[in-house]
Amino acid sequence: MTTTQPPAPAPPTDQDSFISRRLRTAGILVVLGLVVEGLSLLWNHPLSFVIFLGMGGLFLFLGIVIYLTALVSPGRS
Repeated sequence: MTTTQPPAPAPPTDQDSFISRRLRTAGILVVLGLVVEGLSLLWNHPLSFVIFLGMGGLFLFLGIVIYLTALVSPGRS
């Protein structure tokens, strides 16, 4: 009985590293936004809502936008 091995994966290209870098940046921004929002929930002050919405929402928004543009953009040529 002979077993065949699957073909070796192709080496990563420049475009693969560009997309993975963009996705990593988006993930970091989303996690940072969630951390800021979580910490602002623990703070009992009127400015905590401003930080929750302003900083946390901004980080989340930027992370989502970078993620979506990384998925639909053609990347570097």
